[in-house]
Amino acid sequence: MKDALVVVALALVAIAVGAVLYTKNPAAPSAPATIAGTPVSFSTLASGIESSVKEPKNYLITSEPGLQELWQMINSQDPPPIIDFTKNSVIAIFAGAEPTAGYEIKVSAIADSASRQVLIVLTKPGGSCIVPQIVTAPYEVVELPATALPLTHQQAVETTSCLQ
Repeated sequence: MKDALVVVALALVAIAVGAVLYTKNPAAPSAPATIAGTPVSFSTLASGIESSVKEPKNYLITSEPGLQELWQMINSQDPPPIIDFTKNSVIAIFAGAEPTAGYEIKVSAIADSASRQVLIVLTKPGGSCIVPQIVTAPYEVVELPATALPLTHQQAVETTSCLQ
């Protein structure tokens, strides 16, 4: 009888802990961040979680030597792509060092108005996520048409909920 009470008590504790975790990390949808202006097309050249850049940083690359230097920063074993810098440029975004896996940084949108606006989204794991405890340094590199407009950016943060 005593063993049955212990099992029931443990089950109730487990249910209570699950309820607390769920209410602290609800999977509430958030409104997606947007930018105004004429959309600009872009393509991803590289992305990953193992760059040598340990602080959040963004780069605009407009030359072949700059691209060569960038390719070393992302620790790529492949040669950099061939870019026609008379027509295109490259943007590299770095999240910096993050304490665990589960982080990602992406260019979500690019639009032209009085300036070229880049919307950057950093995705991080929610408290309910079980992720490897390794330091990561997420990045993304994109190619886009060159412009004389000044470059600005907005950053949004999204949290992934691992509760199903």
